[in-house]
Amino acid sequence: MTRRDEIEAYWESTNTVSLLDSNLRLLEESTVLRYLHRNMDFADLGCGGGESTVRYAAAVKSCVALEQSGHLRAKAKARFDEARLTNVDLVAGSVSDLSKHTGRFDGVLTQRVVINFLSWEEQKAVIENVRATLKPGGLYVMIENTYEGAENLNAVRRQVGLDNIPVHWHNYFLHYPLLMDFLKDKFVLENVHTFDLYYLLTRVFENMFGKFEGYGATAKFDEIFKIADPAARKLFEVLGERLSIKVPAGNSFGPIQAFILRKIG
Repeated sequence: MTRRDEIEAYWESTNTVSLLDSNLRLLEESTVLRYLHRNMDFADLGCGGGESTVRYAAAVKSCVALEQSGHLRAKAKARFDEARLTNVDLVAGSVSDLSKHTGRFDGVLTQRVVINFLSWEEQKAVIENVRATLKPGGLYVMIENTYEGAENLNAVRRQVGLDNIPVHWHNYFLHYPLLMDFLKDKFVLENVHTFDLYYLLTRVFENMFGKFEGYGATAKFDEIFKIADPAARKLFEVLGERLSIKVPAGNSFGPIQAFILRKIG
């Protein structure tokens, strides 16, 4: 079995959880929603189980929800049916081939999707594919992880006696300088949103007195996180953008960033 086969099997497993941190998901969703509007033909490329897509679809004219995993598509369909959404087209497919959607959308999103491709060459091809789905001047909201952001966080964890948070086996984080250089003649970078304060509180401060181990459905953690994480989210919502942490590289304290990109041409 190849590593690509292993990744596909991982996403078909009923034990897989895309993002265990529901409060971070809410912050991501709120960031995306800033850029959606009622006249937008939108695509959630790699929509997973549709948790976030339900909110996005309610804010746009039409929404294509694309997902490769049959297991996750079934979960997404159940969510869309429950929400009685009438403007969502749930389709099978991968960002590795988006030729059926060329020039179709006003706005597209990848939310921790590009990092599931395990080489920079594959990731560049995916970004090109995503770009090709956009109309001229279309919007690409790219919520992905960088090594530099992860290292900025881990450097502080080490200074207070905490272990590094490793990159999960099925992810290959983007390198910020390479990404910026690749994007510069394809997109205008309109904004970058980071979640610095939330990461500082939940991945450093809380970990100094509470234990959190593992990933997804197998994660084990102290009960304090169920109280502290929502509080950290509320603080970020009030103060997050005013208390951005200055870091030496990568423009982020923490791996996940939202790059707001406008297609050139």
